[in-house]
Amino acid sequence: MKAIKKLLLLFLPLIIIMMVFLMFLGGGVRDGNETPKNNLSSSVEYYRPYVSKIAKLEGMEDYVDLILAVMQVESGGTGSDPMQASEGPFNKKYPQIPNGIKDPHYSIRCGIKELQDCLKRAKVKDASDEGRIRVALGGYNFGNGFIEWIDREKGGRWTLEAAQEFSDIMKGKTGWSVYGDPPYADKVMSYYDALDFISGDGTLIPPLKGYTLTSGYGNRPSIGDFHYGVDLDGSYGASIYAPGDAKVYQASSSCPADGGYLGNMCPGGAYAGAGNFIQLKMKYKGKELYILLCHMKDVDVKTGQSIKKGQRIGSQGHSGNSTASHVHMEMHFSTPVIATTEGSVDPEKYIKFK
Repeated sequence: MKAIKKLLLLFLPLIIIMMVFLMFLGGGVRDGNETPKNNLSSSVEYYRPYVSKIAKLEGMEDYVDLILAVMQVESGGTGSDPMQASEGPFNKKYPQIPNGIKDPHYSIRCGIKELQDCLKRAKVKDASDEGRIRVALGGYNFGNGFIEWIDREKGGRWTLEAAQEFSDIMKGKTGWSVYGDPPYADKVMSYYDALDFISGDGTLIPPLKGYTLTSGYGNRPSIGDFHYGVDLDGSYGASIYAPGDAKVYQASSSCPADGGYLGNMCPGGAYAGAGNFIQLKMKYKGKELYILLCHMKDVDVKTGQSIKKGQRIGSQGHSGNSTASHVHMEMHFSTPVIATTEGSVDPEKYIKFK
């Protein structure tokens, strides 16, 4: 018995070390069901290296995240046809029937080519051209006939209502009960946007990637009013980003995203006419600065939330007192009151717009 006790005392430290090691080893192994922080499943992330390799060969390296977002919606990264490319025009090897492709890597190659073709047909300028990317995604889901139809019938602007209308037209023509997935573009973009973050020069950065400054600050003789901010157009649905580190002072998404018209006072009250909006509060050179972004489609943040410079916070819409899709940006020092000269400053003096 004494001999056994001596052995236990001799090996106890070694046993403890081994147990601690195993605990750390176990904690370092990713659960196969764990969802990465960017919301893509681990099954989709598994293909990122191969997708990156083929995308570079095809000149699609800027669209790797978009390709993976498509895969997430199509299959979650599972099965032998993760891009659901069997029925597409680039499948020349397997039967062109649902899940006909039996090689995941071949599916990825076909899917990348098909998505590239849709992006070209939709005349997508770059990976930040979200309005036209939505049109291209409609083409990937419905077929390229959708791209020609939306350009001809809807001025090239994707909306859920337009996608539903096209689906209904095609159901009538084919006699099918289901034709495509109308909210498909929004589903893909929800994953693509989750990966989205921008950077820029200066203390404050523009709230859009690609945009046109359509109206400046100050008197507008042609309209007969004083404009308390600047108007930017990055296309309907384009991502909006935080100009700087801030706290969300107020946020509202109660207005129809595409229901803007002159005189629309939604949501009423102190923010009448702003539509869906976010007002940020931050410190700028020791002073309190309030930045209003309004006429939005989606609002991704909540009142009181702390956000980082360059973080995606919503998307461009056509809500409230708005005659066309745009983002109105207004800046005031020391007061959150909007549409007033009190504390009002010209955003172009603080942000380097292109």
